[in-house]
Amino acid sequence: MIDDQLNMRKAVNRILEKTGQFTVEDFPNARDAISFLKTHSVDIVITDIYMQQGDGFEVLAFIRNRTMQNDIPVLFFSGEATKEDIIRSVDLGVSDYILKPFETNDIIQKVITLIDKYKHPPEDIKTLRNAEKLYLNEKYQEAKNEFLKIINGGKLSAQLMCGLALAESKLGNVTKSLEYIKEAIKINSMYFPAYSTAADILLSLKRKTEAIPYLEKELKINAKQPHRRILLADLYLEQKKTESSDLALSHMKLALQDSPSDEIVLLKYADIMKIMGNFEKSVHYCMKARRQNPSSTKSIMQLANMYISEGKEIKAVGLFTDLINKNSNQYDIYLCRSKIYEKMEDFEKAMSDLNKIPTTNHHLRVEVLKAKGRVFAKMNKLPDAIAACEEVASMEPTADNLARVGLLFIRMKNYRSALGWYEQSTIMEPNHSKYIYNLGCCYEALRDKAKAIQCYELSLKLDPQARETQVALARMKGKALPSNLNNQKNSKFPQKAS
Repeated sequence: MIDDQLNMRKAVNRILEKTGQFTVEDFPNARDAISFLKTHSVDIVITDIYMQQGDGFEVLAFIRNRTMQNDIPVLFFSGEATKEDIIRSVDLGVSDYILKPFETNDIIQKVITLIDKYKHPPEDIKTLRNAEKLYLNEKYQEAKNEFLKIINGGKLSAQLMCGLALAESKLGNVTKSLEYIKEAIKINSMYFPAYSTAADILLSLKRKTEAIPYLEKELKINAKQPHRRILLADLYLEQKKTESSDLALSHMKLALQDSPSDEIVLLKYADIMKIMGNFEKSVHYCMKARRQNPSSTKSIMQLANMYISEGKEIKAVGLFTDLINKNSNQYDIYLCRSKIYEKMEDFEKAMSDLNKIPTTNHHLRVEVLKAKGRVFAKMNKLPDAIAACEEVASMEPTADNLARVGLLFIRMKNYRSALGWYEQSTIMEPNHSKYIYNLGCCYEALRDKAKAIQCYELSLKLDPQARETQVALARMKGKALPSNLNNQKNSKFPQKAS
């Protein structure tokens, strides 16, 4: 159940669970629901059409375009559906419609009818669905066995071969997986999930160039997929060929045509305009994304980064100041302007802008504290920087946020405190060479030679080219530096932490 209105979710939850036939998972937006659907099997999806983050069409398109469980019933319900909405939803494969406000019995009856139809298919479809359910529950070997059972029974379909390909891929049998994809395409050359499955498998293996033809074919058959077009545009741009920018631009024009108000599409179009040297158009599309999605900070952040990368900080300050003058409550603009001031090394003005953002603005709280931590550190006000970064780490205890506090303590030469933070960050990310190197710096400063050597050795194993780690390890072991590092100073402990 997906709706951005809590009362509506509670009402539908209450109605359906009261029957004793259903368990309901509910989500406030399309993005969270799609994330859940990637790894969970459900019997029906009920979704509102218009929501703040994504919409019902996005959910429906995700379900119908995926390789597995793409036939589960999807029930749209809305109080403001237009004739165009209904036509579009039918084209995408909606199962049924219900208008708000609705009668309790209407929604119960529609849900029961749709699920009953879904639950009583022919026997081979039942087995296929069971295999797909096993796959989504990460039981890949069992899923493979179920797929093979259908094949051995003489039933072949492109959907079946794609399912088997995905199972084989998860089991590490990539060559076999791609063979099954080719078999699926032979069975039905117009079955676009075969091409999308092949592209996704190749992309997961970082075989990007090989993935391009599959993505192109997928989009030729199933054109209205703006986010897949963004993916293809990025792959073209990575090739850095003469015609790559033009190909990327042509796909982004189509994506923009299909989703003219999609923030991600608009910002990617802005990005490509900048790459192609059209800075003014790039600014135009960032501002358009801002107008279409005023509650999001992405567009304005991208705009700030664009101005910084072009060395146009003063122009950016003017633009952001004009926006603030029009509406002083645009606190994300203050955050962006502070970033520009920070780049210009005008730290007092940067901090002044950050202090104008109320602490009650929870939406921006973490980003504001991160910015304050950076600015205080650049002003050499390390206790203040530590206080800001510690608060960030308590709100978002990621390895990176923990390590940032540790590095500030190293700058203060408080190695005992730094040690605790880096121990936590390396537990969370045990293969991060820089964190482990900095942990070694702490042990070295605290005269724990054995642990310092152990950290430096592990860091060097993870990043054999790291000069600072090679120097530190040679120093700790009392060995001569490798010839290519002799020009590096053999300074007293610890080397500068990273």
